[in-house]
Amino acid sequence: MVSVNRSVSVLSIRASVLVLAVSAATQVMAAENGVQRYAPGIGGSDMTSPLVPGVYVQLPIVTYHANKLKGDDGNNATMATPAPQAGLPNLRSEISSKADMYALLPRLTYLSSTRWLGANVGLTAMLPLIRTKASFAATPLYSVGTPAGLQAVVTPKVQAGVSAEGGSDFGIGDVEVAPLLHWEIGDHQAVTLASTVILPTGDYKASQRTNPGYGNFVTFRPSVQYAFIGDGWDLGGRAVFSFNTRNKDNGYYSGNMFNLDYQLMKFVSEDVRLGLQGYFVRQLNKDTQNLDGYSATQITALGGAREIINGNKSSVNAAGPAVAWLRNGGEFLLEGKFLKEFDARNRTEGQAFWLTLSKPL
Repeated sequence: MVSVNRSVSVLSIRASVLVLAVSAATQVMAAENGVQRYAPGIGGSDMTSPLVPGVYVQLPIVTYHANKLKGDDGNNATMATPAPQAGLPNLRSEISSKADMYALLPRLTYLSSTRWLGANVGLTAMLPLIRTKASFAATPLYSVGTPAGLQAVVTPKVQAGVSAEGGSDFGIGDVEVAPLLHWEIGDHQAVTLASTVILPTGDYKASQRTNPGYGNFVTFRPSVQYAFIGDGWDLGGRAVFSFNTRNKDNGYYSGNMFNLDYQLMKFVSEDVRLGLQGYFVRQLNKDTQNLDGYSATQITALGGAREIINGNKSSVNAAGPAVAWLRNGGEFLLEGKFLKEFDARNRTEGQAFWLTLSKPL
């Protein structure tokens, strides 16, 4: 089944925006407010399940939790804290975070018997329902010799400013639609191409750091999926590229992304598979922000210019166990998996649990 510097004063400090929002496709610090329009890990045993002409429904449920926020060097993330008074060197603060996301990602897929270029033609659409929550804490990294009295005044202001950037929200995410081409290439292999377009239909506020929607921009997301069904073994992979336009509401451009979902599963009985699944996430080019034409009032309302460190290019890997029940060779597929992230850069590092039901109608 296809599834497819801001100024700081001693009296008032508001953190610059090194913030997190967790999404159904991604949970990154790079890209605007830390999101990408793909849920890494969504691809699993559905990639090697039977796909014949018909209508399919898929109901993935994912919970993601993270308490690590990694920087460009893979260590704990830091943010700029401009000097609160003349003569004091600029500071950086180490940022810690706790992020939680719960999402239902209902997808409807239709594969027709019409053929083009040897492939069956189809269409798929998804409309996410997302609950996000994020909180932040800061530890200022003072230079040697900074007066203890000044530290005692500045530290709580920094901490209050950072914690104010947290929040939570619940609502509808951005709709995605895609035409499909599905080839059966021999008895044991299949290839599926999808050209997904994601539209800014979700709940979104540019001044808010956690949103179900990703922003006022469009994403074009082509993907290619390969499946091999062997003698008791299944191997599947999906390569996904995401190309973004600039957010019209705040001039932010989220760098393009590459995702690879993979799975290696073995039948341990007629209906049950066990195996390994995971993903790679790599950002291909840098984030940028262009605030030309925005007034000072508008920029302040948006939270100011983003802090972009080395382009905020993000990456992460994940792997974990999976178990799938494929009833009667395709009556329905029920799969659960636990994926642990590691080696994160410019994003959160956490773990996700997926439960997915795929069924032909």
